[in-house]
Amino acid sequence: THVVLHGGYHRGEVGRMLAGIAVSPPWDTYAVHLHRVEPARRLQGGRKPAEIAGGTGI
Repeated sequence: THVVLHGGYHRGEVGRMLAGIAVSPPWDTYAVHLHRVEPARRLQGGRKPAEIAGGTGI
């Protein structure tokens, strides 16, 4: 658990420091990463899991 959460702590600290000098932090999220490396994922937002997997959705 510590390893997973530790990076978030540091990102928060950097964000706090940037805000302290009036610099907007970059838009850096896992979702943005996925949209960049797998653009087709953006089209899946409104569909049900069965439709995405090729099922009937029933």
